Amino acid sequence: MLAGVETGVLAGLGVLGWQAAGSMLAGLGAWEMPLRLAAAAFGRQMLMHGFATSVLVGVALQLFSAGLVGALFGLTVRSLWAARRVMLLGILFGLGWYDLGYEILLRNFGLGSYAVAPRRSLLVAHLMFGILLALHPRFLKLLEPGSPEDG
Repeated sequence: MLAGVETGVLAGLGVLGWQAAGSMLAGLGAWEMPLRLAAAAFGRQMLMHGFATSVLVGVALQLFSAGLVGALFGLTVRSLWAARRVMLLGILFGLGWYDLGYEILLRNFGLGSYAVAPRRSLLVAHLMFGILLALHPRFLKLLEPGSPEDG
């Protein structure tokens, strides 16, 4: 499970990088996506707490949820499977997280507007998240007894 959390958080950082690059290409600031995510999850009054606080809350929400999905992925992939199976399962987890997080939770229970980003951009970001989850077996090997990290 620990390898899954590690993989999930690293994949979440990859998604944040993708979203920052996409925001900058669109002429917006790199912080736009975390700011919108915080406002969509906690309402527009979140923005009253200050710009830096709102961005940090959005980043923390992104990384927490990515770590949670990574932990679930780690519990699902306990043994070393073939790379293709892990990749397929990672993509399914990434797209499932998109459906659950953005299409169900934020739409029905979010306090702010749902329009965090264009759906196509979010879908590609979560597809990339799933592909990055496929790195899980590498982190799992590092946690096994007798790995090179043990010294």
